Amino acid sequence: MTSIHPPTTVIDAATLQNLGIVNVGETLTLTPANVSTFTPANTGNAPFFIGSYIPNLRGLNPYFGSRTLTLVNTERFVQTNQGDSVDLNFIPQILVSRIDVVTEARRRPYGSGAVAGVYNVILDNKLEGGKLDGDWSETIHGDGKDRHIGAAFGHGLFDNRVHFVVGGEYENQDLVGCYYARSYCHADPGPIRPMRVLRA
Repeated sequence: MTSIHPPTTVIDAATLQNLGIVNVGETLTLTPANVSTFTPANTGNAPFFIGSYIPNLRGLNPYFGSRTLTLVNTERFVQTNQGDSVDLNFIPQILVSRIDVVTEARRRPYGSGAVAGVYNVILDNKLEGGKLDGDWSETIHGDGKDRHIGAAFGHGLFDNRVHFVVGGEYENQDLVGCYYARSYCHADPGPIRPMRVLRA
């Protein structure tokens, strides 16, 4: 990960591979300016966008809108939620070439949707050949199983005047148990305990 000129940060495919990142949404942790209000682990204490990865630079992403503009190949991506927000789960990581994160207000070229900054995902449109990636994991308690597989293929035709790329990913993560799977969860059910009523 290198910084070309403030305030732009570039996260390339080699960095993602070295860190074992298989989901575009997990790159949010690499951006110090991002305040991850909406991730599968943290939904902002609200029933909105559960399971989503939404860029949230400087924490300016409210519940019903977005102040971080998400682009794919410098073009606006179709919003997946209300308020012009984009769930990064819809972008296959196996096709990502790099991610440019602009952590500065860019209202002039992009409009009010980029008040907090821009999250620009650049895809590998010149992929030649095939790519296959997969992984599986679980917690030490045997739950929270995470299964992921991704595949992509690209090829040039007519002396490379036409180039097509196709790719996709699948990921499924089980629930993580708590009360019955972790002893520390049911050792103390909460800070408030029933009070005894003393009668004379």
